[in-house]
Amino acid sequence: MTYNGEYFDQVIDRRGTIAGKWDGLEFLYGNSDLIPMWVADTDFRPPREVVDVVIERAKHGIFGYGFYGFPYKEAVIDWHQRRNKITYQKDSIFFTPNVLVSLNNVVRALTEEGDQVLLFNPTYGPLEKEPLFAKREIVRAKLLKEAGYYEIDFNALTQLIEDHQIKLFILCNPHNPTGRVWAEEELIQLVTLCQANNIPIVSDEIHSDLIMPEQHFTPLMKVVRALDYDQVVMLSAPTKTFNLAGIQASYYITDNQDFIKKIDQVKAYSHTGDLLNSFAYLALTKAYEHGADYVDSLTEYLFSNYEYLVEELKPFSFVEVTKLEATYLVWIELSSINLTGKELRTKMVESGVAIQSGDDFFEEDGLFFRVNIGCPRETLEAGVKAIVACLSELAKAEGIE
Repeated sequence: MTYNGEYFDQVIDRRGTIAGKWDGLEFLYGNSDLIPMWVADTDFRPPREVVDVVIERAKHGIFGYGFYGFPYKEAVIDWHQRRNKITYQKDSIFFTPNVLVSLNNVVRALTEEGDQVLLFNPTYGPLEKEPLFAKREIVRAKLLKEAGYYEIDFNALTQLIEDHQIKLFILCNPHNPTGRVWAEEELIQLVTLCQANNIPIVSDEIHSDLIMPEQHFTPLMKVVRALDYDQVVMLSAPTKTFNLAGIQASYYITDNQDFIKKIDQVKAYSHTGDLLNSFAYLALTKAYEHGADYVDSLTEYLFSNYEYLVEELKPFSFVEVTKLEATYLVWIELSSINLTGKELRTKMVESGVAIQSGDDFFEEDGLFFRVNIGCPRETLEAGVKAIVACLSELAKAEGIE
């Protein structure tokens, strides 16, 4: 099948389908009649082969226990070999329902209660919340922001590591919410620093398929293998790429045999092994077998959406849109606006759109919000119109030209 702008332009009504993005609006925002530009799922159908295999499986009508995922690892291996030029071994791949289950298991396996865990800030909220739930202490390394672009402050990061007893570093690669694709040189410097201090790394790479045009993704595992440092666990899934979060299929990969044993012990205790639901392995396999053209067209479409958003927000001098290198999530800063994140969210709802504010990403140094552009252009235009209306009111209230 051919995927192009027309495919992603289709507006599909998701209301009444137990879609958290749409059906959760009343519960979370107090108004069901909003354009949802908050949670990270798209409004696009996956490749036709994914839909077909799920339909055929459902027609069978019996949904007992599935089979463990060993036969389906080949699809994961082939996908990463073709897309990222890296080879993983079958005995290094393990399945879980989602990356946060994997993260929780890894945190509990590799650290103890009270241990310090390092993350970049701002950060995808659950990456920080999972260690907190596990009673670990969070150490935040602030990213440097210059002209709408984020970089790692290696001087500050080195000092943080010297000043703390860091037992684990959680990396988001590419980074959510800033949309950065970490360059290979940055990753080499980062891994070298962790290696020198014997700090294991967990790399969440769930957005690594959604790389914008002219950008290049480097798997962390490529870097650590070159540096001969095996204290790494990579987390990934097809769920963001192909909008399959409701089917629950993800995996983690590590070459470290000691890590595998420790994680297995936690999985045995928490009953979060490789036994997924009746549709998960089938959907994952078909997505990876038939999804290459889909992803290439999707990223072009998303970047076009991003360019549209940037153009529409240009008239507002107090708005800075972060450069998007990956994901369908755009990070935006508002300067000169005297509001809290909660107040901004309320103002946006009043204008007809649901967004997430910087509070959701532990951002404390300014007023930020994140916008999901993973939707048909018609939906995006309606959402951006509401955002523009809100910004216009804010500018008027603050006396900004």
